[in-house]
Amino acid sequence: MKVLYGLVFALSGLAQTAQAETMIASHYNARAPDIAAHRTLPMGTKLMITNPRTGRSVRVVIGTRGPFVRGRSLDISHKLAKDLGFGKSGVLPLETRVVRD
Repeated sequence: MKVLYGLVFALSGLAQTAQAETMIASHYNARAPDIAAHRTLPMGTKLMITNPRTGRSVRVVIGTRGPFVRGRSLDISHKLAKDLGFGKSGVLPLETRVVRD
């Protein structure tokens, strides 16, 4: 019985960590600083984005499509890139997870 409970606990832990994803992000001139672009996530999806190098996090809402550059999966505003500590880098791997209010 102990093995069964341990397996259920391990599988439930996997589901929570599977929601986090690493995306390659770039930044652009967004009309609203909290709007991000993604090719496939539904419009209105809310994400918590974290820069693993700095530990800084921001919340965004998917409000447009893009990026259309190979190898990039998320576009964020210049303001958010600055808040996350992009520095002079135009492209950076970030950790993302969907948040629900």
